[in-house]
Amino acid sequence: MSFKTIIKKQVKWKAKLYSSALSSLIILQVIFGALLFSSGSGSSGHGRGNLNVQFSIYSLDTFLFITVFWAFIIAILFTTKAYRMDDLSIISSRTSSAIANILVLILYSFFAVLIMLASYYIQILGLMLMEKDTFIIDKLLISPSIFILCICSICLFSAIGLLFGYCFQGPSIIKIASIVLLAIGIISPIIFPESVNLQPFIQLPDLMLSGFYIIVSILCFTLCIWIADKSEVSRK
Repeated sequence: MSFKTIIKKQVKWKAKLYSSALSSLIILQVIFGALLFSSGSGSSGHGRGNLNVQFSIYSLDTFLFITVFWAFIIAILFTTKAYRMDDLSIISSRTSSAIANILVLILYSFFAVLIMLASYYIQILGLMLMEKDTFIIDKLLISPSIFILCICSICLFSAIGLLFGYCFQGPSIIKIASIVLLAIGIISPIIFPESVNLQPFIQLPDLMLSGFYIIVSILCFTLCIWIADKSEVSRK
């Protein structure tokens, strides 16, 4: 079989084999949706005299945060020994397996956004049916730019998680470099908190942010393939 055919078969096989990952995301969304049902992602109160007003804000922010965290963990799990042992069931190499993992994670990112949006709309529907308080809806329909941004955000964290997992499986120099960079990334914001200012970055237009996320994701995925290729068992 050609390399392309092998990857196609691996993607199809892995997408079905690891479909329970999407079930775990649904469970997480249900749990956090239930926990935040009464308060939302943010709340505030105002009082004056005998009048008290309580505002609760419901948005995609919490659902997106849960989803990107899920994507990061699932991507790391794809690189663990248990998942690597599954590759023995099919024709594969470390390189083809890495490419298949990337394509499966991109596919799962799309389904994860659909699950995230479904959870959000189910919460809104439940609030409309059960709550007796005044309910104000602003931008109920998600714009295409927000939809693309959500997919790119999930892909980004999937790429970072996958790269994080592969870094500790490659050659020793890659492992040492990964540990040093990780330590610098953790210590720098603590020692120099003023140097970390994400406000201008967050205020960029959605499509510009999406483009940046895509570039970083491609870079991380490329490094994953390179590390997998360098870790390949040599053949004579």
